[in-house]
Amino acid sequence: MTYEIPKEIKAKPKILGLEMRELVILLISSLLVLTILRDLVHSVFMMPYFVAVIGFMIYLFMPSGHNPKKRHYESLILFFRHKKAVYHAMDKHKQENSQLRG
Repeated sequence: MTYEIPKEIKAKPKILGLEMRELVILLISSLLVLTILRDLVHSVFMMPYFVAVIGFMIYLFMPSGHNPKKRHYESLILFFRHKKAVYHAMDKHKQENSQLRG
């Protein structure tokens, strides 16, 4: 008998291209957003609201085009966590430089 040995042993189970953990997070977060903000939406716009929120949640869990191996929500987290200060190099040899100049 011959047995097939899978080349990728650590593969995680996926449904619709999402890992199980991400799918659960997607469902819980979309249900939270839908229920919390439902009172702010007029009843006429309820269906477009549901479609827009679910579409946005799906977009957040799609792979990012600019950050390889990251999802869009991870890219947003990295964007908001980056340091906004400007880098200024410190003059390590300030005394030696002032002696050479003067």
